[in-house]
Amino acid sequence: MEKIKELTNTQLIEIAPAIGAIKPFCQVSERYSFVPTLTAINHLRDTGWIPVMAGQAGVRTKDKNGYQKHMIRFTRPDLIVNGHRMDLLLYNSHDRGCAFKLIGGVFRFVCANGMIIGDRVAEYSHRHVGFSPDMFIKSSLLVGEHIEKTAGVIEDWQEIEMEKNEKGIFVKAAHQLLYEDTNKAPITADQLLICRRSEDREKKDLWTTFNTIQENVIKGGLRGKSVKGKKIRTRGVKAIDKDRKLNQALWILTEEMAKIKKQ
Repeated sequence: MEKIKELTNTQLIEIAPAIGAIKPFCQVSERYSFVPTLTAINHLRDTGWIPVMAGQAGVRTKDKNGYQKHMIRFTRPDLIVNGHRMDLLLYNSHDRGCAFKLIGGVFRFVCANGMIIGDRVAEYSHRHVGFSPDMFIKSSLLVGEHIEKTAGVIEDWQEIEMEKNEKGIFVKAAHQLLYEDTNKAPITADQLLICRRSEDREKKDLWTTFNTIQENVIKGGLRGKSVKGKKIRTRGVKAIDKDRKLNQALWILTEEMAKIKKQ
């Protein structure tokens, strides 16, 4: 079993300094209620959630540095199943850009692949104004109950075999999620099906197909050509919001494919 490496609050702040903000951005209104991210982290720790990863968004203006949107991934020892870790993701900011948001996620150890569950049942928001620790903790428990069931979803998707034409339809839809104008895309849809590990190449199941596409979308690194014909490599997704939206959209797309296959 993979070991969980818990991050201390000090380590979290070193990785994403905005986590340690002790006051809000100067331009928020007097009505803004400041709740430190560390307070929310400690509430989650008290209910058994262990912080294991963190990150923060970039800023367009230097004044907002240290107050921007940030994300912390949590897990529990009982939520590691068959090479996958079921996670709870916490989002927040101190510049009015984001309320506290709790979302369920999955992390695949073999490729360090962090996914986000697209089901809205696994997502809760809490405003800073009138922040209730009890409601926040209750939401974390509800997300936990939902992601406990995700292990069953993974097993289900591993049992669904994909035909070549079905993979083609699936990856075409994923390609359109990534590029608004696919005619100007630097890569073809089929390139998103390139497996990065030999053990995945022989598998034809929906879960592996989803993992392969998701990893290529999020991590980038695929060889392609710009509109002007210049050789390039696709960029990985670094922005917190884009990462979340693409991950959730791909998860929902996989859910829909699973429904079709079961008909």
